[in-house]
Amino acid sequence: MTDEPKINTVCKGCGKLLSPDEQGSEYCSSCMIERAEEYVPEAPEKSPIKREKKSKAWVIVQVAIIVIGLAVMALQTPRLIAALHEGQPLREGTYATDTETDQCIKNLWHISKLLQEGQLHTNGIVCPLSNKPYEIRDTGEEIVVSCPNPELHGLKQIQVSKRHPVPKVSK
Repeated sequence: MTDEPKINTVCKGCGKLLSPDEQGSEYCSSCMIERAEEYVPEAPEKSPIKREKKSKAWVIVQVAIIVIGLAVMALQTPRLIAALHEGQPLREGTYATDTETDQCIKNLWHISKLLQEGQLHTNGIVCPLSNKPYEIRDTGEEIVVSCPNPELHGLKQIQVSKRHPVPKVSK
């Protein structure tokens, strides 16, 4: 008698008549699902992503940084312009010189370049004050080219050599 199927069995949860597929069970399929869901924890609710509004203080700080940066750049502009202008020629000696002396030193730079290239001529290159050609002395070991009248520049000597290509100025 125990092998006989249960007939007209009702669900313990809702009291409905169980279908032939549900025979042998105490609960209908709907009640079984409800009971199973009782054991499943609920997922926590996710809060929506909120974008924080920038405060007025933060915007003021950013504007202040930009204004300070622009002010620094404006203050540095004269230094940049000065750096782009050609200054007095490089030389050994720290004496203040006039325009003619500067031109004489530039001429010696050109002559120094010629010496480094192995050319000894100074054709057409003259001192801007005395209009005399530069003096060339060959000592055997060294070739020295100097201004013919450095005293007109207020100096003792202005010279350049192959070994010392930077013009040397001395009082």
